Amino acid sequence: MELSKDTKEVLTFLDYTSGNSLRKREDLGSLLELLAQRNLPELANELIFVGSSLWSTYRSLKTHSDKEISENLTNELENLFDKFSKLLIEVIQFSDESFFSRVEKVYLSHTLGARRNIIDLCYDLNEVKKLQNRLRAFKDDKNRT
Repeated sequence: MELSKDTKEVLTFLDYTSGNSLRKREDLGSLLELLAQRNLPELANELIFVGSSLWSTYRSLKTHSDKEISENLTNELENLFDKFSKLLIEVIQFSDESFFSRVEKVYLSHTLGARRNIIDLCYDLNEVKKLQNRLRAFKDDKNRT
């Protein structure tokens, strides 16, 4: 998928703010491009929010040894995987056949590899969310002065 100049600039800025740590940069760019082309900011924000939540829950699960907390986090993670997959399907309905097939194969197949790919993509979406929060805080600070 051909990315617009704006989407390329967003990715470049994300590279800078994340220390070049994006894991699924090209797929993230394609998803952002699809959402921008269709003017779907609400869907974009929902994808970013759920992706960031999934990443945070995954990280929390890796650090907790308490059985009850781990069980609750595992249940929440499963719910987030399901919600995220549904959002991906909603987004890719606007894509061309090759990107649609790629997302189905890489992210939506029922394999451990697809789960790991979703986690990597959600890491990237968490970086987007962190950037949104920084920009919002900057704007709020600027408005106070």
